Amino acid sequence: MRALTWAVLIVGLLYCGYWFVGARSAERAVLQAIAEGEARGLVISHQGVSLAGFPNRFDLTLTQPEVSRPETGLGWRAPFAQVLALSYAPWNLIAALPNEQTVVLPGQEITVGSTRMQASLFLRPRPNLPLNDFKWVAEGASLRSNAGWSLGFSSANLSLVGEGRGAGVQAALRVLDLVPDQDVAAGLTGAGLPAAIGRIDALADVTLDRPLALLDAPPRVEAIALREVHLDWGPVKVTGAGDLRADAAGQAEGVINLRIAGWRTAFEAARVAGVLPERMGVAVHSVLEHLASRSGDPDSIDLPLVMQQGRM
Repeated sequence: MRALTWAVLIVGLLYCGYWFVGARSAERAVLQAIAEGEARGLVISHQGVSLAGFPNRFDLTLTQPEVSRPETGLGWRAPFAQVLALSYAPWNLIAALPNEQTVVLPGQEITVGSTRMQASLFLRPRPNLPLNDFKWVAEGASLRSNAGWSLGFSSANLSLVGEGRGAGVQAALRVLDLVPDQDVAAGLTGAGLPAAIGRIDALADVTLDRPLALLDAPPRVEAIALREVHLDWGPVKVTGAGDLRADAAGQAEGVINLRIAGWRTAFEAARVAGVLPERMGVAVHSVLEHLASRSGDPDSIDLPLVMQQGRM
């Protein structure tokens, strides 16, 4: 019993030492990441870094973080940002964001509200920490711009899976019950569309020039195989698939084939909302009727989007 007691005490002391060493390493890693971001032209400020969670977790909190890139007019700020990790698997991270944050775009600021916004980042324990799996989820979200527009959605999910895919990832996106700006929704009244877009889905295989890793420079996208995309907005159903590659200038080249069911409702909504100028209505309707006659279904049109030499 005496030997067992001493063994438990020694292991406990070693684990405590490991936690404090790991906590200091995590704090140094955050400060190093901030310094590297500033070296790349970012302006980063915060009101302090704190660590808690002893002994099972590393809970790192950044108070009042603010990030901007002055030459582009882009930025982000929030009351806090929190990253959590189990002390025995610190390469698996969970990030929690506050219920309100601000995204800065050229000429406007967008207040992002949500009832829940979290992300998980599972890495492989290698020196450069390559991506294994990334997931982001937001619920009860709203976006309000000081430029006068707003939108909201009940939930959104984004995932990137990199394990076993070499220099590439599989990307999946889903948005449910997307409510457009009130002015847009009011303009669509009577056009046959509901107030909310029921579902937006996309699934794609993304080929990169090198594997995605946390400690490496961001890779470049070489190709995107869009396996499927769906949009359900009442009677309007959009599906699509296609392949894109980066040309020598890094611009997309390829074709995405779309099928739009319920195109007459979509056309009427575009006309009522003022997206389609009245003087072009007859000509556009004639073109769409011709496309529908070639699709085999008078209520559907097949629309190939060709991207070439920087144009679509």
